[in-house]
Amino acid sequence: MAAVNPKKSGAKNNAGSFLEVGRDGYWFYGLSHVGEYVNNTGLMWQLGEKMGALLVFAEHRCEPQSHPMFNGGCPRCVSYCTTAQALEDYATIISHLREKQAQRPPAIVFGGSYGGMLAGWMRMKYPEVVDGAIAASAPIWQLSTTVTRETVDWPAVAISRGLSSAGGSSDQCLANLQVAWPLLRGLNTPSALKLLSGHLNTCKPLETVESLISWASASFFLLAEGNYPYPSSYITYAVASGSPLPAWPMREACRSLSRDFGIHVSGSRKDVNYTAKLGDLEVTVDWTYWSSNGGDLTEEQLKASGILDLATAVTKAAGVWYNVSGGQSCWNIIQAEKQPKHAGHDDPQYGKGHEAGSCSKCPPCADCPACPVSRCAGDDTPCNFTGQVPKTFAWDTIVCNDDLSQISAQGLGRDLYWPPSVSSRNFTIASMVGPHELVKASCTEQFDSMGLRGAPVTSDPWSGWMTAYYGGRNVSQHRNIVWSNGALDPWSGMGVYPVGGGPDGPMVQRINSDGSQIALVLDLGAHHLDLMFPDKRDPPCAPAAREIESQMIQQWCQEAYSKQEPLYS
Repeated sequence: MAAVNPKKSGAKNNAGSFLEVGRDGYWFYGLSHVGEYVNNTGLMWQLGEKMGALLVFAEHRCEPQSHPMFNGGCPRCVSYCTTAQALEDYATIISHLREKQAQRPPAIVFGGSYGGMLAGWMRMKYPEVVDGAIAASAPIWQLSTTVTRETVDWPAVAISRGLSSAGGSSDQCLANLQVAWPLLRGLNTPSALKLLSGHLNTCKPLETVESLISWASASFFLLAEGNYPYPSSYITYAVASGSPLPAWPMREACRSLSRDFGIHVSGSRKDVNYTAKLGDLEVTVDWTYWSSNGGDLTEEQLKASGILDLATAVTKAAGVWYNVSGGQSCWNIIQAEKQPKHAGHDDPQYGKGHEAGSCSKCPPCADCPACPVSRCAGDDTPCNFTGQVPKTFAWDTIVCNDDLSQISAQGLGRDLYWPPSVSSRNFTIASMVGPHELVKASCTEQFDSMGLRGAPVTSDPWSGWMTAYYGGRNVSQHRNIVWSNGALDPWSGMGVYPVGGGPDGPMVQRINSDGSQIALVLDLGAHHLDLMFPDKRDPPCAPAAREIESQMIQQWCQEAYSKQEPLYS
């Protein structure tokens, strides 16, 4: 944990020792990788200096420097990493900081991404401890019980927004990508794959064209997260090499795709029912069904069709992510494997993750939500972990322990992807998730292999405990929360909005009638852009959002002071 008074630190990137409490209370940011977030939370530094606040950065339990339970012979050590326990840590720290104060100073929590989820939940669960929350890019509505049929593809829609004129790119870019995937599917014969591998300069010959499609399409989620108006290593630090992405990387990806390749489309892209032609190459699409004449074309016909130029453009676009360091001499495309079957009611393993009777007391009743990690938490063998905790360990453990389901769909006619990730146009959330039954947990064996015990052996795909504990979509009774989202960020599709609101709505959307809880949308914002240090290259929405947040924070602090009696007399 680090705390600093920004007026005395002398540098915006310095997280020094504890200093005195500022006049307007504490600013508290609770998430992993203290160094990374200290350096990427400019809003706290800027407002902290303006208001004379103490900034506190506390590392999440089970992160690289905060996991004493892992190597001390503690039994069931993994079970101590839950959202409820993390929030209790933060509440304890704030209470400790207040002990020597004559008057209760306000505490404001900040967080981005999972930290934004924690910030929002902190205000919801501990309103007597924290006075307000800036919950940026906080996808708390990604659960099976909170996502809806209307919102389930919003993450994919947000990614696509960055590839269109709405995100500063071109609509031609998005239109080309939408039909590139089925057109490329037609190049799946040995001769076509050999031609494609040579033309694209892949490190190894492609075994299936699906390998290329999966590899390329996966890049756009990551580029969308890091679609900042300046070069940034914020996203690449977490999941890749750490080399900075270029400014507006989605626009950069669209450079190769923003031209007319000669593709002719008839039918309805919106209904995912169309025919696309490129030279002699033709593909017919009807939802997940497709047929192509690619296998009947000669090498000369394929070359003349223009499909190789389109494949090059798609690969170059994906290369903005995969070759961010600039050191790739060929494309290392991982061969696609068959996807594991999603457990469902017709799966013989469904609901059979443990021996009968081993969890007889949990849940305690037929209608009770599934218990949190304490349910069936393995054996009592002491943990003997001696390795280094990965960057994303706490998040991965939280997803496992708390059954944090992440439900989304793509390819439904409103985004760049194909084929649809659901098999029928008449899908429901229930058909995607499956029955309300416990299933075998997928994370236990991985933790056991690391010498970490206590992970649950069962999982609840319907996130019953999280829904019961945090209230699901029922947030209207809470006050003093800003749920900010960048409309270009995939996670914005799982954020909190009022009924009828969303990422494509106005900048300020009231969740409460009195405006004490709002959704704040940055139309050209990527992953919690509003929390970053101000930059002259910021789009207008960024300083506007920060000003709104600043005004609300000052109001929260004033309200807290006006109603407080001396803490100790």
